[in-house]
Amino acid sequence: MLALVIGWVAAGCILLAGLVPLVYRWRAKKRAVPGSQPISIHVAIGLGVAAIALVHTLAVLGALGSEGAIDAGAAAFAPGAAGFFLLFAHVGVGLRLREPKLRDRPSKRRTHVITASLIVVATIVHVLALRFVK
Repeated sequence: MLALVIGWVAAGCILLAGLVPLVYRWRAKKRAVPGSQPISIHVAIGLGVAAIALVHTLAVLGALGSEGAIDAGAAAFAPGAAGFFLLFAHVGVGLRLREPKLRDRPSKRRTHVITASLIVVATIVHVLALRFVK
C-alpha cells in the first residue's frame, strides 16, 4: 500500500514538474532562461521526483511477491524499471542544461524533452499493467 501511495505522489510530481516550464512558455511566449525562477522550481521538483521514485522503488521491494505484482509480472516491472532509469538520465541532461554557456543546447533540450516523454509513456504503461494485467 505504501508503494502505491508513493507511486501516485511521484506521478503527480512528474506532472507538476513538466507543467512548470510549459506554463511559463505558454504565458511568456518564450522559454525560461537557465537559472530563472521557473527553471529553479522545475529543477527542485524534478530532483524531488527522483528522490520519490527511489523511495517508491525501495518500498515496492517488499511487495514483489504480492499477487498483483506476480500477475502483472514483467508487463509492469519492465516499464517501471525503464522509467526509473530514464528518470535519472533525464535529471542528468537537465542538470547540464542549467549551464548558461552549454554548447549544442538545442540538441540537449531535445534529448531532455524526449526522455521526459518516454518517462511519461513508461509510467502510463507501468500503471496500466499493474491495473489491468491479470
